[in-house]
Amino acid sequence: MQDAARRAVREFVARGAHRDRVSAAADRVITAHRDALDRLGE
Repeated sequence: MQDAARRAVREFVARGAHRDRVSAAADRVITAHRDALDRLGE
């Protein structure tokens, strides 16, 4: 039972770290391509 709980916590933390990296990458893309994104939205 404890192994399952530890595994669940590790997976939860890993998903959070992945989510943070994806969010940071999306922010960089948005910043780098803001002009093109704005033109696409018009």
